Amino acid sequence: QFIVWGESCCYSAEIIEDVLAHQHVDTFQPRVILDLPPFIEPATKLQWAMFYTLQILDIYSTDRAIQYSCVKEVNPLLGKTEIIALKVILIGPALYYAHKHDVTITETDLQLSNLVIGAVVANNFDVYSQAKKRDDCIKIR
Repeated sequence: QFIVWGESCCYSAEIIEDVLAHQHVDTFQPRVILDLPPFIEPATKLQWAMFYTLQILDIYSTDRAIQYSCVKEVNPLLGKTEIIALKVILIGPALYYAHKHDVTITETDLQLSNLVIGAVVANNFDVYSQAKKRDDCIKIR
């Protein structure tokens, strides 16, 4: 084998020629077929950080805005504790299911969610800012 690899030290020319002339060329290449699912790029840690940050900011900004008498929660079922409960009830099991059943949450999944929640947070802060400026809007809590 060393002669086939090009090592000719300590062998006579006759032996080297004989080995090279009679070497067996291994043409067998095993065929391996892997039935793997396609690789799906998961969401990045930054996107997950943004997701959780936006969820917290949604709760915070909603709470700040509804402290004023002229601001009402658009969803009549939600107040401060209800929005937290809703997020825990909806997001918690969804994330648990995804983890337990090996579902990959992709960058696209979180980009859409972050975009929507980001718009909600921006609107909440805008409503809060407008409420603070109005003379007819008093802080009730």
